[in-house]
Amino acid sequence: MTLHLIRKRANERAEDALLAMLESPEFAPGDRIPAERDLAQQLDISRMTLRKAIARLVEQGALRRDGNRGTFVARPEVSRPLSEHKARGVSSIVELNGGQAGSRLLYFEQTTASPRLARALDIADGDALLAIRRLRTVDGKPFCVETSYLPAARVPGLVAADLIESGSLYRLLESRYRLTPGCDEGTLQSVELSSEDAALLELPPGASALAYRGVVFDSTGIPLEYVVSVNHPQRVVFTLSNRKLSIQA
Repeated sequence: MTLHLIRKRANERAEDALLAMLESPEFAPGDRIPAERDLAQQLDISRMTLRKAIARLVEQGALRRDGNRGTFVARPEVSRPLSEHKARGVSSIVELNGGQAGSRLLYFEQTTASPRLARALDIADGDALLAIRRLRTVDGKPFCVETSYLPAARVPGLVAADLIESGSLYRLLESRYRLTPGCDEGTLQSVELSSEDAALLELPPGASALAYRGVVFDSTGIPLEYVVSVNHPQRVVFTLSNRKLSIQA
């Protein structure tokens, strides 16, 4: 085994150990991590190896440096709610978080509905679909790769240039087609990123991310969109609220 490979594996192990520590219940977004000397002892790695691991996690957005104050666990830049009654577009979510929303169209093409997509969208197998894949950014930083499937019959005349000019698919659906997104339902799970998605999200090959797959219904309850949203693990957090209020007279 070459010295280069040994060092590479040591750096990877240090990075994994540091990430595991940051993901433990003892650390929350905004917390300062321990001093290098203490952290190297705690993780049983050299300070030089630790320094490289910290630098790598700063690049990935998991940590942030604040001048002479130290190194802190980064705060997610986008908070995506899971428990709202009305589906929100990514652009409006970013704006609600105080960020500047951006979008890069990766592809826009017509395809046909597979049996699985046909069932999800309540259409016939082989019906025409529009497949739209976009890289979403907040303040210029990529945080989400999103693929939308829309029944072509519901959005006649929609072309790629419309999304490049508008940026927000949901606003376009409302203004041009009078289609208002209502509720959504789906699943959220951890997945290993493809090499393409990892590169788009500026993450190392084999990194994990949170993937949401679900159906968005219009305001009348008819399926409008099937969406697959792959989210940067450090730049996005999903929130859930299930509070019940009991008011007594």
